[in-house]
Amino acid sequence: MKNILIAGITGLIGQKLTTELKNQYTIKGLVRNKLKSREIIPDVELFEWNETEDKLIKMIEESDIVINLSGRSIAKGRWTEKVKRDIYNSRILTTKRLADLILKARTKPELFIAASAVGYYGLDINQVYDENSPPSDDFLGKLCVDWEKASEVIENAGVRRVNLRISTVLSLDGGALPLVSLPFKFFIGTYFGTGKQYFPWIHEKDLVRLVKFIIENNSITGAINAVSPQSITMKEFCKTLGKVLNRPCLFKIPEWSVKIIFGEMGNLLIKGGRVLPKKAIESGFKFEFDELEKALRDLFNA
Repeated sequence: MKNILIAGITGLIGQKLTTELKNQYTIKGLVRNKLKSREIIPDVELFEWNETEDKLIKMIEESDIVINLSGRSIAKGRWTEKVKRDIYNSRILTTKRLADLILKARTKPELFIAASAVGYYGLDINQVYDENSPPSDDFLGKLCVDWEKASEVIENAGVRRVNLRISTVLSLDGGALPLVSLPFKFFIGTYFGTGKQYFPWIHEKDLVRLVKFIIENNSITGAINAVSPQSITMKEFCKTLGKVLNRPCLFKIPEWSVKIIFGEMGNLLIKGGRVLPKKAIESGFKFEFDELEKALRDLFNA
């Protein structure tokens, strides 16, 4: 049974991966606080980032696959300069640290999967993006470029590296969906801005399945978009959500209000380009939830 080390194991995606993979793989976690993390992931061996380097290197040497999901949420609070630094450092520094440990390990993992985001491409609603599209020059674009570059060095050591560019993960256990769906429960369903911006999304089950697919297919390297093949606008998303919940979507929050409330971070709500899962489809991955209504009905048991 192969060993998988997951950094960021206590996050939404880390927990979902652990639940799905633990019957097929031996899962270990790399966390900041073992005691707190054991309350979330009780049945997995955990290591702390502040362990001695020798112990961390040994941890890497015993891992066949390393998955890095570490990073502060980009959707919590306004993007002050301090918050931006925290978002940046929580991704780039942890990735660099793991890459350095891999280089120092005598026995190296066969695969390193590093989280990234579709924010790599920018938020132009008039553009269509796939893995060959260039990065944007805004905060998220520059963040994702540096995030992915942070682990480039391990390829020279013969380690297969995959940058998983993740879109909005649909789950009732966290992320955006519980927040977006809350107003609908009170019959005040809303959408943001013009509603014409795209809303790249993926069902939590398809994201986990895609990670397993990457693990099992050695030909997949480099960037891969974790996004549903169905491109949908923000207004279409909220209308479909209202249909599934049997609630109206009658209101919109104008762009100026979003900017006042959320500042620069509000661009995530009022802007968005169309992102396609070109590499996943060309590699033979089959999405179970390739339509939004089907995905939402599964999540809400509707």
